[in-house]
Amino acid sequence: MDLAIFYFSGTGNTRYIAERLSKKLSCVYRVRLFDITAKDDFSEEIGAAQLLLFAFPIYGSTPPIPMRRFVFRHQAAIRGKRVLLAETQYFFSGDGAASLGRAVARCGGEVIGAEHFNMPNNLSDCKIFSVKNGKELHKIIARADRKADEFAARILQGKPPRRGFRLLSRAIGCGCQRIFWRKDEAEKRSRLRVNDSCVGCGACAKECPVKNIVIENGRAVPRGECVLCYRCVNLCPRRALSLIGKSAPEKQYRGPYLVKPPQK
Repeated sequence: MDLAIFYFSGTGNTRYIAERLSKKLSCVYRVRLFDITAKDDFSEEIGAAQLLLFAFPIYGSTPPIPMRRFVFRHQAAIRGKRVLLAETQYFFSGDGAASLGRAVARCGGEVIGAEHFNMPNNLSDCKIFSVKNGKELHKIIARADRKADEFAARILQGKPPRRGFRLLSRAIGCGCQRIFWRKDEAEKRSRLRVNDSCVGCGACAKECPVKNIVIENGRAVPRGECVLCYRCVNLCPRRALSLIGKSAPEKQYRGPYLVKPPQK
């Protein structure tokens, strides 16, 4: 049976989980792994798979804009498909996975399983959240590994959990986070700032998954279409960018792959 995994990842956390699940499920499924920002149309890949898995981070109990767009852009291909959801988060989201699951259902897909994975913080410009790298991540990544292995095992047994689909989970997700996040989500998208440390190296423009940044007159210039993934904030060699925090990060998140090599 063919399984297609589609993921969106800003700083590597979701990609890590997607690759871990791909490896664990490949003993039974013919697995293909896709970064949804690689191209616009995945209708053929979706149509060829009997089972789909969507992996994505969650922001304020809300799926990222690229994943929401991906689902609705491909609703014709998703109709009638069985879908699994893998959602990554820092602390909690309530109904993080189910928030995308409702969109999948509106497109005619059937969500048969969903899981939440706690991963390291990447909000490096927010001083209230600590940033960890390397050996500091061992315990966090080890827990995520175990949970991914358990989720894969439950999928192979035909009994995957459906995390976040209870009414209580929805009330927590909406009341504690989503109602506030979505209220000014559009304003947040234009909040990306570039300070005077920028030398126009182009790293942010090259790596932005939605091409929100351009280099003009030797300086990075945001175009107001940020999807809040924090990739540029964490990779800038001059620490010249900030998003939600008021100042550039003192310490950048380097991703889960510094703990051990990527899973192939």
